[in-house]
Amino acid sequence: MVNKAMGFRECLYIGLLSILWGASFFFIKLALREITLLTIVLLRVGVSAVILTTLVYASGKRMPTSPGVRAAFFAIGALNNLIPFSLIIWGQQHVESCIAYILNASAPVFSVILAHYLTSLRAG
Repeated sequence: MVNKAMGFRECLYIGLLSILWGASFFFIKLALREITLLTIVLLRVGVSAVILTTLVYASGKRMPTSPGVRAAFFAIGALNNLIPFSLIIWGQQHVESCIAYILNASAPVFSVILAHYLTSLRAG
């Protein structure tokens, strides 16, 4: 494994990710005017689940049917998507969308900075 410094292309990708990631908060703020918090979360998580499940089957694979694996999927989905999205959208009811956009859009940038200092690549 070679330790490679980030170039212009990688920085551009991080910037694009920040823009796309943060832009959803503008649309969430607009949606909050017309529909409830839980409806937004259900749509966001539900549509994603349908798309990802379709991609799994389109690739010729199958979803696991084991109750233990399904329970693990449910727990991971709740901890990584359902709960954070609910809290973020709840928080957006109390702050301006531009603040939520800036805070969330900075996550990829801070992830790169933290990864630089908290990880190391070793040639093996």
